[in-house]
Amino acid sequence: MPECCGIVCALNPLCCEITWDQACADAAIDGCDGINCPAIGLCTEAHPTPGCSDFQCCDLVSSIDGWCSWASWDELCARMATQVCGQGMCPIDVSGAIDEAEPCYQRLSDGCGIGYASGRIVTECGVSMKGRVASGGPRDLEWFAMDGVGRRRVRLTLEAEFPVELQYFRGDCEGPNEVKWLIAPALCTGALSLNFIVDNGASSMILGAGNSDESLRNGLDCDEINPDNPPQPDDPPPEMLFGARWRVRVDCLAIGDIDGNGTVGPQDVATLLNAWGAVAAGFAFDPRAIDADLDGNGVVGAPDIAVLFNSW
Repeated sequence: MPECCGIVCALNPLCCEITWDQACADAAIDGCDGINCPAIGLCTEAHPTPGCSDFQCCDLVSSIDGWCSWASWDELCARMATQVCGQGMCPIDVSGAIDEAEPCYQRLSDGCGIGYASGRIVTECGVSMKGRVASGGPRDLEWFAMDGVGRRRVRLTLEAEFPVELQYFRGDCEGPNEVKWLIAPALCTGALSLNFIVDNGASSMILGAGNSDESLRNGLDCDEINPDNPPQPDDPPPEMLFGARWRVRVDCLAIGDIDGNGTVGPQDVATLLNAWGAVAAGFAFDPRAIDADLDGNGVVGAPDIAVLFNSW
């Protein structure tokens, strides 16, 4: 792209005179952001050229991933455009929720994060928590402790002002461990409510900004002052492409309360029978669907009926 090359080489002539190295690529991401907005091509369809026809959408996506406006508008760019363009801010009500008490410039709830204070947010039945995320490295993750004795059912309600990825992590940091499922709900679609079974032993819910294709490395700048690294007078103001707040509530249900109405009854039996058979495993499992595998053996069958009646 000649325009971008000219910008970068004006800043660093060696990029054009000797070699285009990583420093040049980084300069292109910083200096060429939005240079091809608007451009030819629909924002929701991949094409080999950079940029797309809708300026606002192109500029937003490129602010998240500079590759989209200076290299090519690939599948990731098109998918991101589908998820975030036209949504705007999605403010949520966090009144009455308990604050996680983590400044956005720290990583206190980063679970198994390496090199940072590891910790998890303690969850309690019927209690709402609130917090904020910030972009940058390392990725800001919120780990929620879901440990317990025996399999049990919970209803998790999540609201967020930013594109979010949610995963259920079984095990501890030392292992063995696995990600049982991962979802990335659409932005600005209201509260996400999941009624699912938590396994025996150590497990966590992990919330992160972005999705499995693209974590938000920028666009959610921390607006709190870090006393150990205060901003300089010439630093740009914080950039907020989305809101940064989240709200999570965990409610504890009887394991047989498949429909989540607070009572184990005939409707739950009917729901279990309709789910009879093998259960999807791994990332094929969608926690938004019915979780009727009460005994955790991978099959909804007669033993699950016994578990249900024991929780009647």
